[in-house]
Amino acid sequence: ATTAQPRPAAGQPVRPGVSAQPPRPGVPAAGPARPGAPMSAAPQQPPVDPRTLRPTATQAVVISRPLIPVRRVTPPTGSRTSYPVAPGPRALGPVRELKVVPGSLGRDREFIDVSRDRNRRRGAGRPVSEEAAKSLSGKELLQAAISDRAYIPIRGKKKRPTKKGAKTQITEKAEHKKVIRIEESISVSELSQAMGVKAADLIRKLMQAGKMATINQQIDADTATFLATDFGYSVQKKGFEVEEFIPEVAEDESKLVIRPPVVTVMGHVDHGKTSLLDAIRQADVAAGEAGGITQHIGAYSVQTAQGPITFLDTPGHEAFTAMRQRGAQVTDLVVLVVAADDGVMPQTIESIKAAKAAGVTILVAINKIDKPGATPERVMQQLTEYELVPEQWGGTTIMVPVSARTKQGIPELLEYIALQAEVLELKANPEKLAAGRVIEAKLEKGRGPVATVLVEEGTLRVGDAVVTGSHYGRVRAMMNERGDHVDDVPPGYPVEVLGLSGVPVAGDEFDVVQDEKAAKEVAEHRAEKARQKELSSVKRATLEDLFAKAKSGGKVLNVVVKADVQGSVEAVAQALEKAATKKVGVEILDAGVGAITESDVLTAAAGTGVIVGFNTKPETKVESIASQQGVKILLFNIIYEAVDKIREEMAGLLEPIIKEKALGKAEIRQVFNIPRVGAIAGSAVTEGVVKRTGHVRVLRDRKVIFNGKISSLKRVKDDVREVAAGFECGIGLENFNDVKAGDILEVYELEEIRQSLD
Repeated sequence: ATTAQPRPAAGQPVRPGVSAQPPRPGVPAAGPARPGAPMSAAPQQPPVDPRTLRPTATQAVVISRPLIPVRRVTPPTGSRTSYPVAPGPRALGPVRELKVVPGSLGRDREFIDVSRDRNRRRGAGRPVSEEAAKSLSGKELLQAAISDRAYIPIRGKKKRPTKKGAKTQITEKAEHKKVIRIEESISVSELSQAMGVKAADLIRKLMQAGKMATINQQIDADTATFLATDFGYSVQKKGFEVEEFIPEVAEDESKLVIRPPVVTVMGHVDHGKTSLLDAIRQADVAAGEAGGITQHIGAYSVQTAQGPITFLDTPGHEAFTAMRQRGAQVTDLVVLVVAADDGVMPQTIESIKAAKAAGVTILVAINKIDKPGATPERVMQQLTEYELVPEQWGGTTIMVPVSARTKQGIPELLEYIALQAEVLELKANPEKLAAGRVIEAKLEKGRGPVATVLVEEGTLRVGDAVVTGSHYGRVRAMMNERGDHVDDVPPGYPVEVLGLSGVPVAGDEFDVVQDEKAAKEVAEHRAEKARQKELSSVKRATLEDLFAKAKSGGKVLNVVVKADVQGSVEAVAQALEKAATKKVGVEILDAGVGAITESDVLTAAAGTGVIVGFNTKPETKVESIASQQGVKILLFNIIYEAVDKIREEMAGLLEPIIKEKALGKAEIRQVFNIPRVGAIAGSAVTEGVVKRTGHVRVLRDRKVIFNGKISSLKRVKDDVREVAAGFECGIGLENFNDVKAGDILEVYELEEIRQSLD
C-alpha cells in the first residue's frame, strides 16, 4: 500500500512526527491544542485508490513487513509552544522500507534500511557487529535501531548438527521364530504373510512343481512344508485337541456289565429280512413298507426268552450299499438271510463282503423253506464258494432253516444268537459318558432334527450335551422304537434323540461332553476342518473329462434330491449318479432331508433341473411356484422307480435322430397355371403313395432343383390326403412354381427316433 505525505507550507512550523495538511474547503481549521490535552484524531480522509498515485520525492513506499516502532514525542506539560495541527490522520514520521535478509545459519534475521539512496550517502544503515550487539541491552538496541537505522542480527540459538546415525543393518529371524504352525491347510496368501515372501513367488514355486494354485486357494500341510523349506522355514501342524473335550478314559473292569447284542439283518432284496424280523418281534412292519422293500435302517430292541436283543434291519436294494456297510460296522453279529428258492444273489454277496470287512460273525438264516421249490442244500453249497461252510459239513458257520410265515426255526435262531453273544462276552460301562453311532437321521415338521442313535457305551440321559460330526445340541427328549418317552438309555439300545442343531450324517459317531459350550467348539472345529478340506481339494477338469464332455455333447441332467431320512438321501443320490451314461450325465445340485421347499424349487429352476422327492412331499404352495418356474417335481417311494424315471428324463435331453422314410414317386405329365393359385403339376403316381403331409423333392435331369412341402393335393376336383400308385392327381408345391412336364417328384416323410442312453 502507498500513502502520500503532503509537503508543509513555507514558514509553518511542524511538530516532529506530525505532517501538516491544508484545510479542505468548507471545513474550519482546528485551533491550537491545549497544553496537556491529548491529541484527538482528525476526521477520516476519503479513501484514495493507491493505483492512481505516483510516488514523488517526498513519498515513500510502505511494505507489509513488521516495522521497528518509532518513539513518539509528546510536548511537556505546561509548554507555551503551540503546534498547529492540520486536519487528517497523524503521521508516524519518516517512513522507511526494511528488507529482511536471512542470516548465515538460517534462523537469524537481519533488517536493512533501503528507503532512500540519500540516507545511504549520509552513512545510514551502518551495520552493528554481533559482538557489539551482544553487549547492548534490549532498550539500547532499540535506540540504536531508531537513531542509526542499522540492521541488527536477531539473537537465537544455533542449531547443532544432528549426530550421524548408525547404518541400517539387515537382520534375520532366529531359527525358533522361523516356524509356521498350521492345522490341516493354509491359503497361499496366509503363508506368504507368515514368511514375508511375495505370494507371486510362492505361486511360481508351485507351478514349477506342477501344481496350479491361486492366491486364495487352500494348500495342504505337505505342500506348505515344501514351500516353507525353500525359504528356510519349517512347518508344524497344530491340531485342535479334541481329547481335551472328549477324553479317553481307561476302562474300569469292575464297572463292566453285560449289554444286549446288536444284530444286523442283511441279505438280498425280497428275501424276507423284514418279514423274519416281524416274526421275531411279533409285529407287522413289512406291510407298511412301500412295495415290501425296506427303504431305511430300522432299529428295534426285542425281548426274547434268551434276553434282550437289538436288531437293525437294512435295505436289500443295490442302491442301499452304504446303509448295509454302515449296519455291518456298528453290529456284533450279522444274520444273513437267503431265500431257499432263490439262492445267493448279488446283494447277498455284497452283504457277505461287508460283514467280513467289518470282522463280524455271520449267522445264516435260510428263509422260505415252506415254499415248494425250496432247496436249502443248494443254498449251503452256494455259500461254501464264499468261505461260509455250515457246521453240519464240518465248518464254523451256523446255518438255520427258518420260515418267516410259519415261524419255523425262529426259536433255534434266537438261541444261536444268544450263544454267540455269550461267546463274545459283550460288556460295557454304563457309568461313563455316553458314546455311540448315528444309525439314521431325519427332519420332522414340528420336531426338528431327529436322530436314531445306538448307544455303545455309557448311559445317555435327557439334558446331556451331545456332539456328532458338525452338529451339536442338548438332548431335549428321547423315544424308543415304540414311541415311549425315556429318560435314560443304557448301552446296547437304540433310541431317537431330539435337540440337535441340524440333521447329522448317518454313520457318524456321537459323544456326550461336559457342557453345550464344549460341544459347540468341537462341532465348529469339525465344520471348519471340512470346509478347508473341500477348498484344498478342488477338482480340476482333466483332459479326459473335457473329451468325455465333448463326446457327450455336454448334456447334463441337474437334480435336487429330498428324502425323509439321511440314509435315503445318500442312497438316492448315489443311485441317480450311477444312472449317468456317456451321452448324458447326472449332477446333484442339492440333497437334503425334509419336505420340498420353495428354496429347492428356485435351486432347480436356476440349474434347469428337476426335483426328486423320496418318501416326502412338497410344502404348501410349492407346487404352484414350481409350475410358474417350469420345474418338474417327481415323487417316489420306491427307489428303482425313481431311477427309471430319471433315465427317461435323461433320454429326453438327447436330440432325436431324424430319419427320412420314402413314401412314393410321381411323374409330372402336364402343368396347369391357375390364377391366384400358381402352377399345379398334373402328375401320375408311379410308385408308393403321395401324402398331403409329406415332403417332396423335385428332380430334373436327375438333379434336385427343389426340396420342400406339398401345399395341395387334389384328385379330380376334390382335396384328398393321399393318392396311391396308378392314379393321377394335381400336386401344388409350397413356394415353387417352376415345374415342367417330365419332372420327377419324390415324396418322403421325416421320422424322429429317440436316442438310447446306452
